[in-house]
Amino acid sequence: MARIVNVPKENDVEMTLYDYTGREGVLGSISDDKFKEVFLNMDLAMKYVHKHGYCVKSFNPLEIQILNNSPKQIKFNTLLEMPEDKALQDELKNEDIFHSACLQIGLYTNSLRYLKEDFLRENFDEFAKNLPQDDVPYYRGVIQRKAGVYYSEYVAEKKKRDLEMLEKEVASGEGKDSNKQLIKSNGLGFREENINNDKINDNIYKQINGLKDTAFINYLIIPTLILLTGIAVSIVALFFSLF
Repeated sequence: MARIVNVPKENDVEMTLYDYTGREGVLGSISDDKFKEVFLNMDLAMKYVHKHGYCVKSFNPLEIQILNNSPKQIKFNTLLEMPEDKALQDELKNEDIFHSACLQIGLYTNSLRYLKEDFLRENFDEFAKNLPQDDVPYYRGVIQRKAGVYYSEYVAEKKKRDLEMLEKEVASGEGKDSNKQLIKSNGLGFREENINNDKINDNIYKQINGLKDTAFINYLIIPTLILLTGIAVSIVALFFSLF
């Protein structure tokens, strides 16, 4: 039986994804850019969880928390430990990616309450009209072809290609000064290594990444060494007192 991990509450202020996005994602309550920021960091949290051998038990927006009103602090309330079989792990990861995409589309289109996977797959073009057009190829690949691609990896690759296109335009003289400025101001943001949220996720998911246990072990080592040293000194003192 897979081990279930409930991510404990911290002292942080928590809000559900359901509330943060304006109930069922009513557009106008928050912008598309804010949606994308939340979904990017939700994907990074999911990828982090996968990397540590777990998958997400529920993508119900009531079971996903936004900590401290920050779109970078995403907490899945309940995780499932994945089996050791690599094929099963890949299958579970792909299922999480698919369900995450369904959740995102449901929030974008305010259809989450009645959204059915088969209906979404068969009528994707209608849903696509209300999605950010830059992201439609990603959602189409995941929903219709079950592509096991993380949203953060798609964003990183797209930004990389956009930057390369701008650089070619500038080099050929087609790009204007504004393009040069865009490269200078956004170049760092277009690097894949910067699409990373591990430091924040290290803290949120301490119970699965070993950091909490390591800290606990280190906390015990010092008093244990002191105790053992004291015992050793006492034994040596007793030994010499006998002679």
